[in-house]
Amino acid sequence: MTASTRRSQPVEHEIRSPGTAVCETGSGARLKRPVVFYVQPLIARYRIEVIESLNRLFSVKVFACSEGVEANGFSREKPACDEFVETHIASFAGLPSRRIRMQSRVLSRIVFERPDAVLIFADVRYLSLWLALLAGRVMRVPVLIHGQGLYRHESAGFMRTVCYRLAVALAVRYVCYTEASRRSLIGIGCPPAKLVVANNALTVSCGVEPAAKTGAESGVLFIGRLREGSEIEPLIDVVGQLHAEGSDITLHVIGDGEHGERLKRKYSDRSYVVWYGAVFDDDEIATISRRCRVGCYPGSAGLSVVHMFALSLPPIVHDRLPLHMGPEPGYVEDGRTGFFFGRDGGTEALAATLRRIWSMPADEMRAAAAAAHAVYCQLNSPTLGHQLAEIVEAALRA
Repeated sequence: MTASTRRSQPVEHEIRSPGTAVCETGSGARLKRPVVFYVQPLIARYRIEVIESLNRLFSVKVFACSEGVEANGFSREKPACDEFVETHIASFAGLPSRRIRMQSRVLSRIVFERPDAVLIFADVRYLSLWLALLAGRVMRVPVLIHGQGLYRHESAGFMRTVCYRLAVALAVRYVCYTEASRRSLIGIGCPPAKLVVANNALTVSCGVEPAAKTGAESGVLFIGRLREGSEIEPLIDVVGQLHAEGSDITLHVIGDGEHGERLKRKYSDRSYVVWYGAVFDDDEIATISRRCRVGCYPGSAGLSVVHMFALSLPPIVHDRLPLHMGPEPGYVEDGRTGFFFGRDGGTEALAATLRRIWSMPADEMRAAAAAAHAVYCQLNSPTLGHQLAEIVEAALRA
């Protein structure tokens, strides 16, 4: 029986807890909508599609902190949901590590409302995650955790191994960002039956079709937060080198963050760098991207590579997957859907990759643009939100 068929069946067989919401159809029939808590540290724009998809099946209550998100390069989002619960995230100054954090209101609402399910981000440094897992086990509320796994760690070490194995044991499912995330958890002994992959991606309302690309555009697009680890300064230097060598090349920078103002002041005299600041309108981003041949995130990249795929821009990223912010650069295939440069080779390696691209025939670049866009379409068939909604629904029916 498919998921869509299951949803068409009579609702009296659905699991219901005290938190289940009840609504009426036009005919007056009472439909039970399971209540799902969706817990995130903040709601980035790319998570709106996830919430919308969850809303189609469930009564969704979103838990997140919106304080100070703009300063970190995010837009303040107000998703459509049954309730948005503003939380506070505190660090524990008295502990040996200030990395231990607590997200308020999550545990108390689980205990007092007993939702049908909880979908929570899998950061094991959060005490609130562990309390949610324990409460879920005691109260028989299925808790699903969604995270990157241990792809960053060639050797997980004893404490990480214990933490992740325990988290997977307490959860009903660990939803992995990518197959590499899943393999990393299997490698430390987590049971494969509890691990499911929903490829981490985002959707954009206005992308760029490959047919719109000429393969000879002069631009390089950087899109993302201007943060520690973005490594945009070496990229500016490399674009400057190629510009001095006579290449028709311009760097277009979309994004803001803690280093935004400092970078704009420092490089204000560089005619080959165009700063747009934080742009959240997909149409405007697409318009800017049409001037570009490739995208590039030279530091620790993540979902920005998927955004570049959507714009038919083959991404340039470094070749050390464990050192990226997320596992998404693993979607890149060198020379086909994007390009690698040797991280250990520094600016020389990045410059060599850009020179290689700028010497490629236009038809080869158009082929790479088409392959990049095909990855975006594949990652969104179905979308991440649809995948997560199906996974939560399956957990409720288990």
